[in-house]
Amino acid sequence: MKTSTKIHAAILILVNFLLLHYVLSSIPLRIDMTAGNSFTLSVSAKSLLSKVEEPVRFDFYRTRSVEGLSPQIKMHIQNFGDRVEQMLRQFERAANGKIILDRIDPEPDTPAEENAIAAGVHGQSLPNGDTIFLGLVISQGDSEHVIPFFDWNKEGSIEYDIAKAVHEAQQLSKPKLGLISTLPLKAPPMPMMPGQTPQEDQYIISELESSFNVEVIEPTASELPQDLDMLMVIHPIGLPETLLFGIDQFTLSGKPMFLAVDPSSLFFRSQQQQNQMMMGRPNPNTSSDFQPLFSAWGVSYSASEAIADPDIAYTQQNTMQPAWLIFREDNVAEDFLPAAELNAVLLLEAGSLNLDESSKLTLEPILQTTESAGSVAGMMLQFAQQGALLNQLEASNEKQTVAGLLSGEFTTAFPNGKPSDPSASPESEETTEGSDQLYTGEGNVFIITDTDWLLDQFSIQRQNFLGMMTIQPINDNLTMGTNIIEFLGGSQDLIGIRSKGDEARSFERVQAMEVEAQKQYQIKLQEVEEKISEMNQEIQQLVTQQQGTGLIVAGPELSNALQELRENEANMRAERRVIRRELRKDIDALKWKLVSLNIGYSPIGLVIFGFIFYRMRKQKAL
Repeated sequence: MKTSTKIHAAILILVNFLLLHYVLSSIPLRIDMTAGNSFTLSVSAKSLLSKVEEPVRFDFYRTRSVEGLSPQIKMHIQNFGDRVEQMLRQFERAANGKIILDRIDPEPDTPAEENAIAAGVHGQSLPNGDTIFLGLVISQGDSEHVIPFFDWNKEGSIEYDIAKAVHEAQQLSKPKLGLISTLPLKAPPMPMMPGQTPQEDQYIISELESSFNVEVIEPTASELPQDLDMLMVIHPIGLPETLLFGIDQFTLSGKPMFLAVDPSSLFFRSQQQQNQMMMGRPNPNTSSDFQPLFSAWGVSYSASEAIADPDIAYTQQNTMQPAWLIFREDNVAEDFLPAAELNAVLLLEAGSLNLDESSKLTLEPILQTTESAGSVAGMMLQFAQQGALLNQLEASNEKQTVAGLLSGEFTTAFPNGKPSDPSASPESEETTEGSDQLYTGEGNVFIITDTDWLLDQFSIQRQNFLGMMTIQPINDNLTMGTNIIEFLGGSQDLIGIRSKGDEARSFERVQAMEVEAQKQYQIKLQEVEEKISEMNQEIQQLVTQQQGTGLIVAGPELSNALQELRENEANMRAERRVIRRELRKDIDALKWKLVSLNIGYSPIGLVIFGFIFYRMRKQKAL
């Protein structure tokens, strides 16, 4: 074969390879190799999209050109924008033509920027005065929902945020959620005193208000509103019997309830300590119970005992809090859909639940301790040291349920009828006497034996990034709360979307190498530091001996000690450099292998393809 023919054949092979690459990249087929399926829509999202009847419009406002930032932040913003856009394209493909995606670049001083601001998309200011947009407007008919700005600290929730916006854009009205709480989840409408900074709602309320119309019901109320779709009862203390009767009838009617009780509330305990310093203030009750209804349901719960478990206890700076429990995958029910993706739920001094043998209901455990758990008196938690608690703890040798779903046929706690309301007028009593009472009924009640986990201080961190206040979850507490409430409220299509993994993944082998090198480094460094400490003691002794007149003379012994100290410091720095160099040597070698493989797989594949093609042509010629 002539040389020119070989060159032409090589060029044709290269062109064919590039065309093949272009054709394959145009095919709407993707293989998601991420551990958390970050680039694949969940089954729940696809189920939600299958129910879309009328076309939905996505107006995605994204600033393409980002200037005035450091290269690291600029790259982070651009990568995150690409991540959001890829997810929107996934929604567009999965909707089978029911979603119309329009990508808009709101450049400064253009109609596109004005439309973005008018629609409710919030631009974020940069240090150089420019503004960037990364928001979404979802519209269907006259209904519209806006994501003002995608939070780049919550990359794992992009799919959920989009699916939730689609769901809410199709809702004509939000379901109504009644909230009875002695815990201050909802901030008062006005400051308590003039000049006082207004309080903010706990973030769990902000999350729920995007899916529900939340109506606050005072714990002193005599009855429930008639049009509630779901009920949330948090830390019930001293509820009137007439209100308990309303809750009882609400449950028997088949409507769901979320119930949180607490044997030892950290929030109210802190309030109690403040009240003890102020005369004339009553001490709030730190424990809550639901005894009248629990007795009717056959639920066993002690409002005076908390659970401690050293195997899943919260530990910080080598200090263990045995009654602060972190529930991870092994302690969370995998079959319960709202909790399937939870990785870390923090409960603080929680109690335990179980059913009496006579109960006809079913209690499905959602959060459970290990067999090392045991009970401690709630009063002990206020005074005993953590070490003393561990010494007094006796393992129960069985798992304790601290949260579960109670379901089945419930029985009324008021078989003798509705209790009388002392504050009601005789006319209103006569009106309610003829109303029908339910004595049994199928229902669902989620019960958790802690309330502090709902508070912001134990669930989120607020951070300021480029002038925007962002919310960074520190655990899965809010995810659990919103998942379960939305599950009970009927929005089951949103449940499987919530806990998506982040795109970034660490190199486990590199981390293992760093940890091993760090161990060696720490051991050698500790040896050197011990020698330096000994030298410092000897120097101090020499200095003390020469302080007779207030003047220190650097004699031979002191000079030699100082010289030896300098030599040890130099040796320590040299050893540190050697260890770090050896560490980087192995990591850099692994890095170059990965880079070479990543860059070279295309030309290597082309060479192999050319060699096979050449052999096939040669065999045909023979």
